Amino acid sequence: MTLDPKQRARLQKAKLLAVTRQYLESPLSSRDTESLRGEPASAPIEISDVLEAGSLYALNVTGRGFVLLSESSARSLSAALIWAAQQPVQRLTVFTDAVGATDAPLATAARPEDLARWAQYFLVADQPIEVRLIQGTGSIGIQPGPVPPASAAPERDPVLEQHLIDEGLEVVHEHGVTRGELLGLEVARLVVWPEESGGDNALHLEVGVGRFDRDAHAAVRPDESPVDDLAKTVSILRDHRFPGAPTHAVQRLSRERWLRALLLDQPSLVGAQSLTALGMTTEPSGLRDAFPAAATGSTEDGTPLVVVCSCGVDLALLPLAADLREQVNSEAVLLLAVPEQDHHVATKWLASMLRQPAELIAIAVGWG
Repeated sequence: MTLDPKQRARLQKAKLLAVTRQYLESPLSSRDTESLRGEPASAPIEISDVLEAGSLYALNVTGRGFVLLSESSARSLSAALIWAAQQPVQRLTVFTDAVGATDAPLATAARPEDLARWAQYFLVADQPIEVRLIQGTGSIGIQPGPVPPASAAPERDPVLEQHLIDEGLEVVHEHGVTRGELLGLEVARLVVWPEESGGDNALHLEVGVGRFDRDAHAAVRPDESPVDDLAKTVSILRDHRFPGAPTHAVQRLSRERWLRALLLDQPSLVGAQSLTALGMTTEPSGLRDAFPAAATGSTEDGTPLVVVCSCGVDLALLPLAADLREQVNSEAVLLLAVPEQDHHVATKWLASMLRQPAELIAIAVGWG
């Protein structure tokens, strides 16, 4: 049975109140809280003190911030950091449920140890963020999980890749897959057809914007050469995807990757000598999802760079970008490239809270 939103909000507030009270019963927590503001740590807190801040439920107890995430995700973690900066609080504790008990889709939900790892890249009032997993009316501390290893390089086929190049597509090797992209929009990929499904265990060129479109192409045009199909598809998409094109669904898709394609072609826009496309430490759950796109390279003097592109105001950007830098090279300069119109204060706040700084760069793009 689905709860009424007001009922659900009250339950979430009660949950945060219960776990916060249990947490503050610890003598160490009480002494620490008392030292922050000089106020008694045992001052009573009530459910009316719990604030509903967007997707968050939050408490400010004598300078200590306690936040319950209503979904376990990088975006919710960033929202908690922004709330803490606005208060401001001197310490932040984030409570989360186990994956599967949150509102986030399972494909995008983060494990508690992932949240703890992302949290360790930030400071609130120069203090680390604590992440705790709710268990009953109490909670336990969570240690950061390891950074995921980089994806293995995809199987290559120069002949099939040449078909992508011949159509003027960007050939991108990312998350173990080779894609052909038109200004960042995937229009084809190389796919192994496994023997267990009746295939030959060899790479094949599949055409379409996303998996469902590739399946549709295969069903509607079973006898057409994929090379001919690719040429027709690219010709159609070029009519709608170019700088200054009239509003169209094709123009709005994968704009983060479009921005990356621009930087791969003109790396000097971010002060790079050269850039190579790079997958994030996690993957988007769908073609329509806003999700950062990354590249790695170096400046003219050899300084290593990690460049992460984003559009709109994506609160997942900073945790995921910091995670990628840690995977690639923890000493690399982290650049956050966004369109000029998306140079938002929330992104600036989050960048300023990183332990290791990141630079926000506004890029002039050809879309509205």
